[in-house]
Amino acid sequence: MKRAGKSDARATRTRAEVWDQMQFLFQEYNDHQLHGAISFGGRIDRDIIRKAVLLSMEKVPLLGSRFVVNKFRPHWEKAGPFRNEEVVSFVDTTNPAEEIDRFLVGMTNELAGPQVTARVIGGETKDTLCIIMNHMVCDGSAFKEYLYFLAGLYTELQTGQGSASRYRDGDRSPKQIYRHMGMLDRMRVFLLPSAYQKDGIVFPLRAEDRRGSPFIARQTLIQERFAALREYGTKHGATVNDIILAAYFRALHRTLDLKQGEALTIPCMVDLRRYLPSETADAFCNLTGNIACRIGPDIGSDLGQTVAKVAAETKAQKEHYPGLAGLSTLYALFRLLPFSTLRKRMKEAFPNPLIGMTNIGIIDPQRLVFGKTEVEQAFVTGSIKFPPYFQLALTSFKGVITFTIAEYGTKEDRERIEEFLRVVDGELERIG
Repeated sequence: MKRAGKSDARATRTRAEVWDQMQFLFQEYNDHQLHGAISFGGRIDRDIIRKAVLLSMEKVPLLGSRFVVNKFRPHWEKAGPFRNEEVVSFVDTTNPAEEIDRFLVGMTNELAGPQVTARVIGGETKDTLCIIMNHMVCDGSAFKEYLYFLAGLYTELQTGQGSASRYRDGDRSPKQIYRHMGMLDRMRVFLLPSAYQKDGIVFPLRAEDRRGSPFIARQTLIQERFAALREYGTKHGATVNDIILAAYFRALHRTLDLKQGEALTIPCMVDLRRYLPSETADAFCNLTGNIACRIGPDIGSDLGQTVAKVAAETKAQKEHYPGLAGLSTLYALFRLLPFSTLRKRMKEAFPNPLIGMTNIGIIDPQRLVFGKTEVEQAFVTGSIKFPPYFQLALTSFKGVITFTIAEYGTKEDRERIEEFLRVVDGELERIG
């Protein structure tokens, strides 16, 4: 019998890129998972959705891999085989909302795989597809691409029509950004000051660290109000993101006990695909940076004044390679230092924002098509944070914005966060 040699072992391995390793280290701060739910107007074919998810794992090998940690350079290694129910499961219930909430706070196991798990939750007449994916595989933008990819596979299997996006098995590293930059731009990026500013301000929660229970609090903003925000932004030189960030600032100022003269910093995630041709990455990966928006102590007497301050701040940052600050240094550290050293120095070397915001963006209804079954609503949210870390996330679908705050906390923490989301909504109501 032929023994497996080094070349055979290497064939099953994939290099762990910088952000893969970063997200693994971020388990100090959050569950490092991505969570999504797609609600249908009726039933989907369960046999076909099972086949589609399993086929997606064949086409994206990382999803069927396990993360191998070692002293110097971690890597991905082919894992499995997995039982079908480990990847896709089905539940029928008289209380789908409760089951959706229960499933969405689950986790994948990066050390064993698979890196994606799905559940179809059936109510009286309608199904909801819930998906959890390891954040180490990709970021929110790529997770949306996976949902489109899965929808395309489902449609192909059901109708025989070729509508699936083809998986791009290319570069997953930050090098794909630098390849499209000239030497002068690379030097400017290298000299950018760090975007992170620590101010020590936290959202008040009862739970400590990860000793609470995970939950995802949600609030929606309907189509008509979303349209009103866009119209206001057009008239006042602000984006919808600027307006929501301003409402977030105001809600935090109303909730937090800020000392006189204290300014609040909110880091906001930036999709680095903006620097790529057609804003398309070479593969499913993490390509995310952030900008730090600092407003205060005077945030203005009304939402309009806060919007003006936020818009001016974000506009100024967008003129200087937003999201790329510190990327060159980060890339060099993970190339030069042993992973064991980085792991030990995690909290001092890579501090995490205590309060943040991420706009995962629009989920395209023209691409999220599962055969002839109507998709009524969909949302995606990021990692579930461990206190004191706290983040507002948002996505939109068919003109409806879904705000989420995913947190480990007590029952009282959940009630406080749900009330906080109503305060954000109340601020936005002054416009839309």
